[in-house]
Amino acid sequence: MDIVMVGDKYLTSLFRIVGIDVVEAEDEDSAVAKVQKIVNEESAKILFISERVALRLKELREKLLKERKFYPVFVIIPDFDGVLGTRKEELLEFVNKSMGVQLKVGD
Repeated sequence: MDIVMVGDKYLTSLFRIVGIDVVEAEDEDSAVAKVQKIVNEESAKILFISERVALRLKELREKLLKERKFYPVFVIIPDFDGVLGTRKEELLEFVNKSMGVQLKVGD
């Protein structure tokens, strides 16, 4: 499983249609646990997760970067409730830290 999508049955069905491996989760707690298992087993190179799950896994993702573990690459997507803006905020924070300045982005 090089590319995996972890999410509810509705979100994963879209990925299953295009041939991506999916791991269904009943709720966010289950999705978090399944992502942690995939990360620990190093069984995916690219991992699609929802923004809500990404928020819950922020510490794990930061820990992996600090340990210079670049896989899996997390692709954060909105779920059917809409965009939360999580990824935009994380990227802005990363750029600010690496440049040593405080950038502001208009909405």
